[in-house]
Amino acid sequence: MRALRTGSKELIKEINRFKVLNIIRHQQPVSRSEIAKQCDLGVSTLSYIIEELKTQRLIYEVGEATSTGGRKAKLLRFNKDHGYIISVKIEEEQILTALTNMEGEILCKRYALFSKKDSPENVTDMIESEIHQIFTQEKKDLSFLLGIGILSSGLVNRHDGTIIRSSMLGWENVPITRMVKESFPEVQVFVDNNINGYTLAELEKGEGKSSQNFLVVSIGAGVGLSVVIDRKIYYGSVGGAGEFGHTTLVPNGYPCHCGQNGCLEMYASEFYFKNKAEDQVSSYSSSKLTDFHFSEVARAAEEGNEFAMNLMKEMGSYLGYGLRNLINTFNPDKIIIVGEGVKYSHLFNHEVNLIANDNFFEKVDIKTELVFSGLNDDAWFTGGALLAINQIFQEPIYEPIKAGL
Repeated sequence: MRALRTGSKELIKEINRFKVLNIIRHQQPVSRSEIAKQCDLGVSTLSYIIEELKTQRLIYEVGEATSTGGRKAKLLRFNKDHGYIISVKIEEEQILTALTNMEGEILCKRYALFSKKDSPENVTDMIESEIHQIFTQEKKDLSFLLGIGILSSGLVNRHDGTIIRSSMLGWENVPITRMVKESFPEVQVFVDNNINGYTLAELEKGEGKSSQNFLVVSIGAGVGLSVVIDRKIYYGSVGGAGEFGHTTLVPNGYPCHCGQNGCLEMYASEFYFKNKAEDQVSSYSSSKLTDFHFSEVARAAEEGNEFAMNLMKEMGSYLGYGLRNLINTFNPDKIIIVGEGVKYSHLFNHEVNLIANDNFFEKVDIKTELVFSGLNDDAWFTGGALLAINQIFQEPIYEPIKAGL
């Protein structure tokens, strides 16, 4: 557990400063009087903080509030161009890198391939190279880079910046934060699991904006889960909460890359297509389906390939059972389904809804909303950026971590 800082006048001042800044960030444009109501700060203290933030060019005044009489109040906005953030998503054979402003808006993006199961050293060298190329390409000053947010598959300890295990990458105990900081020692670096990053985008930009308690489930090359309770991501003891894909769905079922058998991920994702084809060689061989990536199976199903159509429907049924289990466990307001599979939801949506909605709570007329994300693939970039931005502006109540964040 992280240690709390010892109370002092300086700490209270820092906390108040970040509290004011975050109100402006999340509620802009906002007046001083509205900030005062939420912070319970005196006029002189609030004025001092606001003037300090203006001097640092973190905020600026814009327009005037509507008045019912008397002097109109100036409104305050956060300066999204105060600096830059780099967002990185490490996939199985490529890294995706984006430059964003301080609100996570994407300014440019790049893609770079690497060999499957490549070493962490080679991949971090590529990340360094991509960052330098982006700043050169965009003619930006690298000294304005304030944070780097990295999203990866697998079990991630976000506190010490370590990828504990990613079976997809073939990595174990990789201190990714420390490795990246060797090239950017003055920049704050943060790492988290892919799906948690996407969830940050949903919280601020998507379906999660109006919900307190919800789940985000990703489907595609695998299955992921992020749990949001009272608008905060639940991480568990080391950051591993949400390994929903490795819950056992079929005892002694298909072997999983995690070392278990019968995991949900082997049935409710792209893995199922190849597993099923190997089970039914005769059906598979006569179907003329040779590529079992999600996009290709979906394309064949849309063209009327009966084997592909059945694969999509069966995968949807297994996903429905998985979602039913989540509803019965968490009783969430809603479940947001994200990932590559969302593009093809019309091929399995019926099965998902039929099974998932037949849950314990439905029997007493307590509904759980099932929705497919309205965000596009850039949400991964947005989430990686928000990972860094939210940490940079977090109220400083904890002692800093020596691992190098």
